[in-house]
Amino acid sequence: MIANKFAKDTIIFAIGEILPKILSFVLLPVFTQYLLPSDYGIIGYINAVISLLPVLVTFSLASFLIRFYFDMNSENDRRNLFGNVFVFISISNISFFIFGLLFFPRIIDFFQLEIPWNPYFKLAFITFFLEIFSIIPVVRFRVKEQAFNFVLINFSKVFLQYVLILILIVFYDYGLLGYYYGSLLPLIPMTIIYFILTFKFININFNFNQIKIGLNYAIPLMVSAITFMLLNYSDRFILERYISLSSLGLYNIAFTIAFSLNIIIMSGYKAIEPEIFKRYKKNGFEKFILKSKSIYFFVLYFFAMIISIFSYELMIVLAPESYIDASKYIPILIISVIMTGQNVIWGGILTAEKKTMIIGKGTVLGTLFNILMNIIFIPKFGVYGAALTSAFSFMLVNVYYYINVNLKNKSMIK
Repeated sequence: MIANKFAKDTIIFAIGEILPKILSFVLLPVFTQYLLPSDYGIIGYINAVISLLPVLVTFSLASFLIRFYFDMNSENDRRNLFGNVFVFISISNISFFIFGLLFFPRIIDFFQLEIPWNPYFKLAFITFFLEIFSIIPVVRFRVKEQAFNFVLINFSKVFLQYVLILILIVFYDYGLLGYYYGSLLPLIPMTIIYFILTFKFININFNFNQIKIGLNYAIPLMVSAITFMLLNYSDRFILERYISLSSLGLYNIAFTIAFSLNIIIMSGYKAIEPEIFKRYKKNGFEKFILKSKSIYFFVLYFFAMIISIFSYELMIVLAPESYIDASKYIPILIISVIMTGQNVIWGGILTAEKKTMIIGKGTVLGTLFNILMNIIFIPKFGVYGAALTSAFSFMLVNVYYYINVNLKNKSMIK
C-alpha cells in the first residue's frame, strides 16, 4: 500500500510539474513569433536576478518546515509551526519589498545595466513579492501528501498566467510588456486564495526560539540555494557585459529547452524528498534509495540523450530561423541538467542526515569555480565559454555531494 501510494503521488506530482512546463513548451513557438531574441535576453537576465530573491526573503525555511513537520508531537504543534514561519516570512517579505522599491532602481543605475528598472524589472519584482505567499500552502500540501491539491493550486496559477500572456501578446500586441503584465495580474486573485488556504491550517503565533532553530537549520541551505542560483545564472550577469541582448536571448532559449528536463527533476524532487525524510534510519531505507535512484536516473539520461541528439530539429519546430543558432548550445547545457538531476538524490540524503553544511560547501565550491571560469572564458569564447563552464561546475558539485553521502552501496550513474 505504501509503495502504491508513493507511486501514485509521484505520478501526480510529476503531472503538477509537467503541465505548466508543457504549456510553456507548447506556447514557445507562438511567443517566438511575437518576441525578439533581444526580448528573451531581457527575460533571461531579469529571471536570473529575481530567482535569487525568494531564497533571500524566506531564508529557506520551507525546507525547515518539511524536515521538522514530522518531528512535531501533535497537529496543534504543527499548526503553530506553520503559523510561526508564516509570520516570520510575511514580515521579511514586506520589509524586503519596501527596500526593493526604494533602492533597486538606484542599484540598477549604479551598475549601468541595459535593462531599466521601469517597467520590466519593477513588474517582475511585484510578481515575486506576491509569489512568496504561495509557499506556506504549497509546503502544507507536500507534507500532507495532498498531491492533487498541490497540482491544482500550481496549475491554476500558471494556466491563468499563460492565458493572459497569450491574449496580451498575440491579440493586443503588447509585446514583452504583455509577458510581464500577464505574469503579474493573475497573482492578485491567487494571493487571496493563498491567504484563505493558509489561515485554515495555521495558528498565528511568533516563537523566537523556534525561529532560531529553523534558521540554524535552514541558513546553510539558504547559502546553498543562493550559490546554486548563482551557479545557474551567474553566466547571464557576465554575458550581459560582453554580448548583445539578442545573443543572450539565444542562450536563454537554449537554456530553457535544455532545462525542460527540470520537469523530471522537480517532479522527482517533490515526491522523493518527503519519502527520504520519512524512511531515513528505518529498515529498507537504502534499498528504497537504490531502487528510486535507478529508475529516476534512467528516465533522466534517456530524455537528455533525445534532446541532445535532436536539438537542431527541436529549434526548427519551436522557433523561427532567427533562433536556430540556439541549438548549438543545447547539448553542452544538457550536461549541467544531468548533474542537477543527480543532485536531487544526493542532496536529499545529505539533508536527511542533517549534513546541510556539506550542501552549502558543495554549492559554494561549484559557484566560486563557475564565476572564476566565466570571468576567464566568457570574454574569449562568449556563449560557448559560459555553457562549458556551467557543465564542469555542476559536475564538480555532483562529485562533492556523492563523496559525502553515507550509503554503503552507492553508485553515481545507476
